[in-house]
Amino acid sequence: MNLKPFGMGLCALALAASMVACSSEDDSGKADDNCVKAGDGELDALFAKWDEALRSGDATKVAALYRPDAVLLPTLSMPIADTPQEITDYFVNLIKANPKPRMELSVKKSECNLAYDTGLWVINANGADVHARVTWVYEYENGGWLIATHHSSVDPAAPAA
Repeated sequence: MNLKPFGMGLCALALAASMVACSSEDDSGKADDNCVKAGDGELDALFAKWDEALRSGDATKVAALYRPDAVLLPTLSMPIADTPQEITDYFVNLIKANPKPRMELSVKKSECNLAYDTGLWVINANGADVHARVTWVYEYENGGWLIATHHSSVDPAAPAA
């Protein structure tokens, strides 16, 4: 894990700065040609692409969907994965559980070169359903969307197994 002092504060500051810097209109009211926004269908396709990579059984395919500086806060694993190798290693282990995720509820939002997909999902791993909350933050760069932050945590309101 690559922990840095005040890292989350700097991350929040950088996110806020990028949101201001990438507002969809400049002072003249014109749209910024460098802004890309994702529609709901595109965010659904990004989840489907992630799911397909996961079900392929190849952890490197899943990890390739994440930015090099991405942060992954996994559902049932304690360590934060914030390097490409840690993210790959996490998925190597998760794939052994034959996971089958499905979204139950999703709220989507997109701004200039940032997109958010937050909701509830169920991950069936080793034959057992784990109800969880999930958030993906995507950043658009070099013609495509990559996962910048992925957080999943067990849903405290989920039905008992």
